[in-house]
Amino acid sequence: MDVIVLTVIIAMLLGAPAGILVSLAVAVIAAIVRSQGGLRKRTLGVLKTRFLWASATFSLAALVLEDWQGVAMLWLISAFTINAWRTHGPAIDRDRSRLLARLAAALTGLVMAWVSVNWVTTPLLAWLLGVALVAAGVFKMVLRWPALPWFAETLSSVRALGLATTVGMCTLIIAVPFA
Repeated sequence: MDVIVLTVIIAMLLGAPAGILVSLAVAVIAAIVRSQGGLRKRTLGVLKTRFLWASATFSLAALVLEDWQGVAMLWLISAFTINAWRTHGPAIDRDRSRLLARLAAALTGLVMAWVSVNWVTTPLLAWLLGVALVAAGVFKMVLRWPALPWFAETLSSVRALGLATTVGMCTLIIAVPFA
């Protein structure tokens, strides 16, 4: 999720195609740095990196559809809802901090929609659908909340910093249109 929020910030700073391509390059470099082992093992490690696949998919969709803001809004909202309802697999949220970070990103998607979409020409159903998706995600988040620890890993300070970083980046995305 952080890679998509970062992509939105870079796209806001550099413009659509350049910002998206720069953020994809950053995701590739981060995947290479995080991978370990020899060349073959590193290559396989890079190809299995979930945030790189997310960045590539987002970048491709944004470039093909030529509407990076619309893709970002849809991505942030739907990613929160899907991950809130997901109960098994490698991409589930195993702690409260990840759920809160995804909620912050989904709310950022709603604020982006509120600020940047022309609601005179866009059907009201689109807004209601976005709000309903976030509400469904919050509903499942509340159901899962008591069973989840605050931080699943032993490095709780790293997760706390990740949550603070995501919330800070989301605040920056929201603050720019109002500055």
